[in-house]
Amino acid sequence: MFWDKLTFPIIGLSPMDGVTDAPARFVAKKYGQADIIYTEFVSAEGLWRIHKRGDAEEKIWKDLKYGEIERPVIAQIFGSDPEAFYESAKIIYQLGFDGIDINMGCPSPGLEKRGGGAGLIRDKCNAKEVIEATRKGSGGLPVSVKTRIGSAEPDESWWRFLAEQNLPVVAMHGRTFKQLYKGEADWDLLLKAGEIIREGGTKFLGNGDISQIYCQFGPVQFFGSAASTSQGSEGIPAPKLDSSSTDSLIFAVGLKSGKKIDLFGKMDGVLIGREALGNPWILRKDGYVPTLKEKLQVMVEHAYKYQELMGNDYGKEDYQFFPMRKHLVSYVKGFEGSAGLRKQLVTATSAEEVDDIVSAFIL
Repeated sequence: MFWDKLTFPIIGLSPMDGVTDAPARFVAKKYGQADIIYTEFVSAEGLWRIHKRGDAEEKIWKDLKYGEIERPVIAQIFGSDPEAFYESAKIIYQLGFDGIDINMGCPSPGLEKRGGGAGLIRDKCNAKEVIEATRKGSGGLPVSVKTRIGSAEPDESWWRFLAEQNLPVVAMHGRTFKQLYKGEADWDLLLKAGEIIREGGTKFLGNGDISQIYCQFGPVQFFGSAASTSQGSEGIPAPKLDSSSTDSLIFAVGLKSGKKIDLFGKMDGVLIGREALGNPWILRKDGYVPTLKEKLQVMVEHAYKYQELMGNDYGKEDYQFFPMRKHLVSYVKGFEGSAGLRKQLVTATSAEEVDDIVSAFIL
């Protein structure tokens, strides 16, 4: 199973609806060297229905488009109907993904009311059926869960339930459903949840408000593609704090609030979401910081990749470049002239236009 071969700590790109499309994931892997990549979530019911009617033109297939560079790549699905999860898992297996992740944390009020996303936190019986059905249809692919610390309140019973499901990995966001994205992610509770879930051998990934990664193994220190160490680059398990010499071993995260949280021996890794938008380098473990020129050149490459992968109807009337603009503006922050550059980029209608704008700016 690929989860057991990943380098500790596992640093992944968190799935984000409308954000982590194939071009964004390509950039995250190539320049952020993310250990794992998740697709945007897709509806289990919708995938099953569209597949049954043989509709090859539906947007859902673009949501599930991926490149070999992304591996290991995980398809994330949402919904509440166990049968749909079973059928969609079979489809995902046929598409060649490396794993399947069940979304049990989406805070969309509409989805939650229908029992999907974070709504599964309130219904452990159905959550169990969904996990079992997905596993049954997965063709042997590992089935993981991404969720939140609770529904209305932090819920230890939910953590214990997940610990009993024989999942390879649980990723957890440090807010409840009720919080949506308000307030701060609670890493004290994530540490407690991680302790409970890891007891049974399930890997645990924390998520929420991360602004920096801190890693150090032996004499090599890196902040933030895994650095080369004498321990090798594959299959390093999460260390336990029972060594007589752990002073030189560090795994911690810096949060937007300024706090620094020690995760060594307490979590197996983290997922980073919006902070990686326009900044894939945050996913790296070696602390690499690009120059402004490099950052803008990667933005241009991202635009061309978007046009290549998402614009197979480029030149037709229904082709739209504007979804790429949110990525463009995320690259352009905090430097002299950034406001003027953003103003030009938000009207761009092609990668070629983005290229011309950036070339003029750099010159």
